[in-house]
Amino acid sequence: MAGRKAVTVRIPERRLRQLMRARKVHSQSELINSLLAEEEERLKSHQVLRETQGKIKRSDIDDRLL
Repeated sequence: MAGRKAVTVRIPERRLRQLMRARKVHSQSELINSLLAEEEERLKSHQVLRETQGKIKRSDIDDRLL
């Protein structure tokens, strides 16, 4: 498949299992996909914050959502 690469990393099994239990996922792929999705969301939100910095007035913010 074009655009897909396999990545190999070494993570202690104990650490991996603890994180899988904490996240309630059953496979390593599921864990990795959820972590990548969260990181992508974090990067997008930071980008939006940078783009809107200094452009929004305090009156534009709806306090009920905070």
